[in-house]
Amino acid sequence: MRVLWLHCRARSAPAVLLGMLVVTLLAWWLADWLVHQSYAQGPLARRSVVVLAPVLAAALVSVSLAGADDELERSTAWRWRRIRTVHVTIATVVCSAALTLTALWEPARYGAYELVRNTVACVGMAAVAACVLGAGLAWVPVLGYAAVVFVVGGTPAPDSAWWTWPVQLSDVPGAWWAAGVWWSVGTVLYGLLGARVTPDRGV
Repeated sequence: MRVLWLHCRARSAPAVLLGMLVVTLLAWWLADWLVHQSYAQGPLARRSVVVLAPVLAAALVSVSLAGADDELERSTAWRWRRIRTVHVTIATVVCSAALTLTALWEPARYGAYELVRNTVACVGMAAVAACVLGAGLAWVPVLGYAAVVFVVGGTPAPDSAWWTWPVQLSDVPGAWWAAGVWWSVGTVLYGLLGARVTPDRGV
């Protein structure tokens, strides 16, 4: 446990937690504000929050996916594969739990369930991106993908859930499967490889 705690401190965990608190409060306020507008279409008004808040959570997590000197860390005798896997798992649970609290009053229609699913998927996608691009750019594909789906996804249809999962309702199994695949692949890859080390900044 001491090793894990030292690892979290080296990965800016306190700053990430503070950022997550801010994101949670903003998500709660924005969701409440949107549904009380005269033009609001019920739960559909919260769709933008359901898409954006998990992206911001994943961006915060991506900050912690690399330390100040990854090469130095990897030269130690610590079991880095296990530590990195636990790191992603804990980050996913914490972010999902925090965002869930913003929408417990109506969990099933662009509420808590969708926030959990999208957070799981976005963190997994960020972990994959960290392995390929480095932690510093890991948030870019997540934001880009979510933005494209939000704009062009249109009315979510179950048969397109494998790629429109950010805007799907919680009762669409395909969206959950897609989220599970992203998280599983991201966690395994990051656990095995860690964030890509780039020559200029070290991460």
